[in-house]
Amino acid sequence: MNTSEPATQASVRRKGLLRFITGLVVFAIGLTIPMFVLPYFEHQLTPHGMIPLALPGAYAIAGLIEFVTGVSFYELARRWDDLKGWQRGIFGTFIVLIGGALVIGIIGSIGYWASRQ
Repeated sequence: MNTSEPATQASVRRKGLLRFITGLVVFAIGLTIPMFVLPYFEHQLTPHGMIPLALPGAYAIAGLIEFVTGVSFYELARRWDDLKGWQRGIFGTFIVLIGGALVIGIIGSIGYWASRQ
């Protein structure tokens, strides 16, 4: 593929899925190793020790955004920057509310399911 050609939606989705899976695998490995190795040395994972795990998590979320939207992360950032301030405020608030509702709904569903077992 010539680098001057714009990326197709399918190729962006494929790259996004690859980034998402790569980020999740690195995140899982990064979280699993301390959980099994640190207790052996009688240590525990602290909140400050979890900060490096945010990098592969952010990489995975960027890949998920590319996979869902079919638009590269950089193009999406450019489009976001082109919005007026009040538009970013409204869309940003909407995104946070929807994301919060999803998290609460998923956690509530898991809690409900776990309480019935």
